[in-house]
Amino acid sequence: MRFGFIGLGRAARLYHVPALKQIEGTSVIGGFDEAPEQCDAWHRETGTPAFASVDEVLASRPDVVVVATPPDSHADLCVRGLEAGAHVIAEKPFVTSVAEADLVLDAATRTGRSVAVNHQYRVKPIFGAVRRAIHDGRYGRLAFCQLWQLMNQAPWEERTAWRAGMARRVLLEGGVHLVDLMMMFFGERPVAVSAQHSGGYHEDPEADAVHVVTLEFPAGRLGQITIDRLCRGGTRYLEARADCERGSLRASLGGRALIQMGMKRAERPGARLELGLGGLAWAEVGTQRTVLARNGKAQDVDATAVLLRQIVAAFEAGVEPPSSAREARDVIEVIERAYESGASGRRVALGA
Repeated sequence: MRFGFIGLGRAARLYHVPALKQIEGTSVIGGFDEAPEQCDAWHRETGTPAFASVDEVLASRPDVVVVATPPDSHADLCVRGLEAGAHVIAEKPFVTSVAEADLVLDAATRTGRSVAVNHQYRVKPIFGAVRRAIHDGRYGRLAFCQLWQLMNQAPWEERTAWRAGMARRVLLEGGVHLVDLMMMFFGERPVAVSAQHSGGYHEDPEADAVHVVTLEFPAGRLGQITIDRLCRGGTRYLEARADCERGSLRASLGGRALIQMGMKRAERPGARLELGLGGLAWAEVGTQRTVLARNGKAQDVDATAVLLRQIVAAFEAGVEPPSSAREARDVIEVIERAYESGASGRRVALGA
């Protein structure tokens, strides 16, 4: 399959292109970006053409168009790619609203093409191991799941201009991975959401640097997402804890190196070493710990390659791809309803 790119920044050059080199039968034909410096870097690093416009990319007849531009342009570019006869892979977040998601899904139905979204976190080894341990039932039924992100980076201090401009949409831009993982762990959509956000010490109360989101799942089960972008203490890029009937499943992304000695309440006495420089997943049953998986050094490229390989196979077979636009729409709906809940102060039910 021939891949054309729209948006030639970090995601395209550092993740997608190296990932495609691992997938037999794929090739990159070139791409377009509005920023000349991105086009120069693209041509220098990939050796493929930097086209003069989106129309030139589409005129080259790619089988797949990768949309890796800022999120507010995704819906239009996805539709243009579909109408040009290509399948589409969009970077996260898929789009900025449910209404935009529906426009893309309608275009996919009309053109007979498919759309997938690069939610590559779901196939990283540590999160995949937690999902498998939940779904194979070895630790019993999932009752409660927590995901949290603690960062010393206020959203308005982001170096990338479009990210800094999304200071009021932190749950959409960064939190989208947490929402996607939460739904993957439970294996279904939540039925309702309650949320609050805060700007912390920022003068604009709508600058949403801090989020607390509670998701209600069928059978009375709960999930909670916490994002703190104002953390001046020890930071954690992404932590997960899934409490099941017979054990707790844990995952830590972003590196974990810990040596603990001595005694601590609810811990085994003695010495303990935890090492997972790219991330670690483990199970806890009482004071017993079992390592489930570790991420590798090139985890983002490797995870993107795993997901793209599955997506390409689905495109070729004419079936719905994994991490499909339909699934991504559900994630966008949860985020949209979370902001609605924060604005209204009420619990908000999700659509059927």
